[in-house]
Amino acid sequence: MDEVDSNRWISLFERVAGPRKVEILQEINVGYNSTVYLVAVDGKECAVKMYSKRFNGTKICVEEKNSIVRARKVIPEAVPDVVLTSEHAENEFDREILVMERANGALLNRDVFNQQVFEKLVKLLKRLHNTETEGGQRIRERERLVCCRREITRFLKADEVIPEERVSEHLNALERYYRQKRDIFKDERTLIHGDLWWDNIIVDNQKITIVDWVESGEQDYCRDLAQLKIGTFDEILDAQKSKHFFDRVLEAYVEEFEDEFLYDRMRYYLPMMYLEESFYLPFKHFPWEIKYKENAETFEKRFIDYFERSEKSLELR
Repeated sequence: MDEVDSNRWISLFERVAGPRKVEILQEINVGYNSTVYLVAVDGKECAVKMYSKRFNGTKICVEEKNSIVRARKVIPEAVPDVVLTSEHAENEFDREILVMERANGALLNRDVFNQQVFEKLVKLLKRLHNTETEGGQRIRERERLVCCRREITRFLKADEVIPEERVSEHLNALERYYRQKRDIFKDERTLIHGDLWWDNIIVDNQKITIVDWVESGEQDYCRDLAQLKIGTFDEILDAQKSKHFFDRVLEAYVEEFEDEFLYDRMRYYLPMMYLEESFYLPFKHFPWEIKYKENAETFEKRFIDYFERSEKSLELR
C-alpha cells in the first residue's frame, strides 16, 4: 500500500509541522469516496482524509475545508478544525487530501444513542440551521427531481428490477406534489450538513462531533432532517423508536422556527431523499454505476427497498 511510505507522510506535513516522525495508527474509515487514516505526527494524532483519485483536480479538499470553516463559525465545539489541505499535484500521494483534528469517541450506534445524546444533537442542528447564508449556488428541487428521474431511467434500462411504469407514476406524483405546494418551499436557505448518517456523528461522553462536510451547502434544513431520519434513526433504531424520535425533531423545529409548513415539506423531502439514497447520492460526486458493477445484486436490493420506502412516505398524511 503506497500510503505506508513514511517519507511521503513526512513530506505531506512538512509545510505546517516540520515533523520528525509520522506514524499511521489505523484506517478509521474506508469508503467509496475516500479513505480516512488516524495518523500521529510527532505523537499528536490527527485524521487524514484521502479522496479517491477520480476526484483529482476537483479541489474537493478545498471545498470541504471551506464548508468546515463555515460550520465551525456556528458550532465550533462540534466540528474538527482543519490542519491542512493538499491538492493532488502538491503531494507525493497524487491524491486530494484533507487533514483534520482527531475526533474522539464512538460512532453513533444503538449502544451510544440515548435521550441526552438525542437532545444535544438536536440543539446542535438547530444552531446550524439558524445560520445566515452567504448566497451560494443552490440546486433547486425541480432540478434534483429531473436529475433523479434521468438516473433512475438509465438504471432501469440496464436492469428493470421494478416496472418502469410504476417508477414513472411515483415520480410523477412527487412532481405534482411539488408543483401544487411550490409556495411553501422556503426561498430562505440555511447551512446544512448534507450527509447526516450515523457514521458521520461521533459521541464521546455526551460530546458530539459531526464529520464529513463534503456534501454541505445552502439548502432547506428539511433535507438534513430527512437524512437524519433515513441515515441515522432508521439505521440504528427500530421502526417505532425511529418514528418517535423523528416526530420529536419535527416538533422541536416547528416550535423553534415557527415553521407552519414543515410537515407539508417533509412529505416531499422524505420520499425524495429515499430515492437519492437508493443511488448512493449520485448527483454530485459518486456515479452509481461504480457500486452497481461491484455488486449488482446488493445494489438492486437496496434500490427496491429505498424505492418502496419512498412510495410509502409520500402516501403518508
